[in-house]
Amino acid sequence: MQGVIVPMQDTDAEQLSHLIGAFYDAALDPGQWTETLERAARFLDGAGVNIFWQDSTTQAAVVFHSWGDDPAYTESYLRDYIAINPFFPAMSFVQPGVVFSGGDLIPHQEFAKTRFFQEWVAPQGYVDVIGVNLHRFAMTVSSFTVRRSREQGYVDDEMRRRLTLLVPHIRRAAAIGREIDGRRTQAANLEAVLDRVAAGALLVDADGRIDYANEPGRALLDRGDPLVARDGILHAAGREEEKQLRAALAATASPHAVSTEAPEASLVLPGRDGERYLAHILPLAAGDRLRSSQGGPASAAVFVRRAEIPIVSGIELVAKLHGLTPGEIKVLQAVMANAGVSEMAAALGLSATTVKTHLGSLFAKTGARRQSDLVKQVAAHGSPFLFT
Repeated sequence: MQGVIVPMQDTDAEQLSHLIGAFYDAALDPGQWTETLERAARFLDGAGVNIFWQDSTTQAAVVFHSWGDDPAYTESYLRDYIAINPFFPAMSFVQPGVVFSGGDLIPHQEFAKTRFFQEWVAPQGYVDVIGVNLHRFAMTVSSFTVRRSREQGYVDDEMRRRLTLLVPHIRRAAAIGREIDGRRTQAANLEAVLDRVAAGALLVDADGRIDYANEPGRALLDRGDPLVARDGILHAAGREEEKQLRAALAATASPHAVSTEAPEASLVLPGRDGERYLAHILPLAAGDRLRSSQGGPASAAVFVRRAEIPIVSGIELVAKLHGLTPGEIKVLQAVMANAGVSEMAAALGLSATTVKTHLGSLFAKTGARRQSDLVKQVAAHGSPFLFT
């Protein structure tokens, strides 16, 4: 029954465990993404799954991996409908790791009135979507989304619960896949793959004994910042970071290392130069994980890179400060192009009346009297720093 949370059965728990393992496998072998997303759709009761990136400023998007898509509709979205998707840019303001549904962003009745829904969503038989942002930077975001068909109905509590269980593993797998970033070839062993990764990459056992390091990884260890090798054992400089690293590595020794109960395996490491680094730890001890070509005891791959600091846009800050709705945010973004009401209506796929309504709300909430005042507010709130 929709909206009723049912305890997960043993078969569901097994399915979850296998699915988590599949996400990690796909991170190292991109050829497995389609099958993995199909399994995710079955587990979440969805009709289509995407991992994609979208820039709300340039109206550009890239679909990295998908299942259940109609290629013709994907092409038409990228060509004709991306600019009128009412979920953006509001969706790009949702913090990574937070599960959201289409109904959380825009009421279903309001969404159904949009040109985007009527011309692109409804003809495919979809009614709702659930998702999570994996990574965000200013007005760009990479996301994992699952669409619901008319027969499946709106997103319910059980679907939210199941996706929440998957989120840390999807984000971890996506981060590792991002490090590999298409540089992977049909290599015969993991070292050959890691040699092509720009991030520092190391293979270690559950005690942290280093079995292999790629060139950036060796440079990192030679520098001794933010990780250091002592007697061949990997250590973190800080006491709390060392504790987290030891726990994460120890957990990889378990045959059940890939589980919802594994400790957090993405660590923030402070560097001596004031930089922050991210360490992602991928267990190699379960499933069909790639192993060291030397047959060594490596049970984890550790990826280390400088942390990227998302830029918060002026639009996002104004939206948060005044509690703007997704529709108002969309119109505010259009205002920045100095467009008139008729131009905004045509560009956003909305009626002129709807645009005027949103403009009225923007003026009331922000205290602006003219569109130029809104532009000044956004410009004044723009910042290259992250405020959290």
